[in-house]
Amino acid sequence: MPFSFDLDITRASTIPARLYNDPVYLDLELGQIFARTWQLVGRTAQLVETGAYITAEIANESIVIVRDGEVLRGYHNICLHRAGPVAQGCGKRQTMQCRYHGWTYNLRGELVRAPEMEGTAHFTPGDFKLLPVQVATWGPLVFANLDLKAPPLEHFIEDIPAACARFGAERMQFVMSREWRIDCNWKVYVDNYLEGYHVAVVHPGLHKELDVDHYVVEPHRYYSRQFAPLRPVAPHATDRKYIPREGDDEAHYYWVYPNWMLNIYQGQLQTNVVLPIDHRTTLVRFDWYALTPPAEHDPDWARVVDFSFEIQDEDIAICEAVQRNLRSRVYDRGRYSATKENGVHHFHSLLHEWLT
Repeated sequence: MPFSFDLDITRASTIPARLYNDPVYLDLELGQIFARTWQLVGRTAQLVETGAYITAEIANESIVIVRDGEVLRGYHNICLHRAGPVAQGCGKRQTMQCRYHGWTYNLRGELVRAPEMEGTAHFTPGDFKLLPVQVATWGPLVFANLDLKAPPLEHFIEDIPAACARFGAERMQFVMSREWRIDCNWKVYVDNYLEGYHVAVVHPGLHKELDVDHYVVEPHRYYSRQFAPLRPVAPHATDRKYIPREGDDEAHYYWVYPNWMLNIYQGQLQTNVVLPIDHRTTLVRFDWYALTPPAEHDPDWARVVDFSFEIQDEDIAICEAVQRNLRSRVYDRGRYSATKENGVHHFHSLLHEWLT
C-alpha cells in the first residue's frame, strides 16, 4: 500500500486520508510497526518479587512478563500444546500453568508438567519452551518488544534518560491511572500531540501557562522533544495552574515512536500510551508518577491533575472532529506549517519508512 511522501517539509503534503480510514492500514501497522517496536506495558513496582508477573497485549499478541530472581523474562502467553493462555491478569506464582489442559512451565519457560502425554510418541518435554519476547526497563517503566532482532530500547530513546535526570524521573513512584476511549484513529491522536500549533486555539487555559512564542519541537531519529517555558506568574494572580519554580520552570513533552509519551512538569511524570482498538477507535492510557506521592486531597496535586483532564477533554474533542472530517469525500491531503509542524512531519516520515 505505497504512498508518496516528501522528506522536505516545505514541499511535503500530509499523509493520505485513507491511512486514517482504511482498516487495511491498521493491519499493516500492527505487523510492520507495533510488532517491531518497544511498547510500554507495565511498571517495575509490579514485578519486585520472584514469581511476580503481569500480562499485556502488543499488536494483538498476548504476552506475560515475570520476575525470575534478578532478571525479567518475557514470553508469548501461549501454551505450546493447543494455544491456551499460561497466565491471566497479574499476580505472583512460581510456575505458569495453562488454564486449558494444565501444562505447566517454570519461570525460565521450560515445560515441567504435561498431564496425560505418556502415550504420545516422540514427545520430549525439553523440546517445548515458551516463545520469548524482549524485555527492558527504564526507571519505573517496563517495556517489551515482540521482535527478537529489534535493537535495544536504548537505540530508540537515546539520550532521554540523561535529559530527564534533572527531574528525577527514574526515581518517581506510581500514583494513579486513567483511560479514555476515543473515536479516532491512533495516528490522529499522535499527530495532535506532536505540535504546539493548536495550543492557542484548542487549549486557551494551557496557553495562559506556556510561553508558546518559545515553544520548540526537536525531532530526533525515533523520538521528538517538545518544551516550552512556563509563563511568569503576575503579582496577585490566582488563576494559574502551573507555578514556575527554580529548576522546574519548563514543561517537557517526549514522544517515542510510534505511540508512547512522557510529559514532565511541576514535579510529576505522566506516561501516555496510545493503543489502537480498531482503525477508528483508540484507547489512551495515562499513568501519573511523582517523586513524593501526594497526600490524600493534596490541593496542588489536584490542581495539576484536574487541569490535565481539562486539556485531555479538549484534545479528545478536536481529534474526534478531525476523524469525522477525514472521512469526507472532498479531503485527502493537506500541507504542513514548516515552522510549527516539524514533529508531525517527522512522525509521518517514520510511518512512510516503516510501511513502504
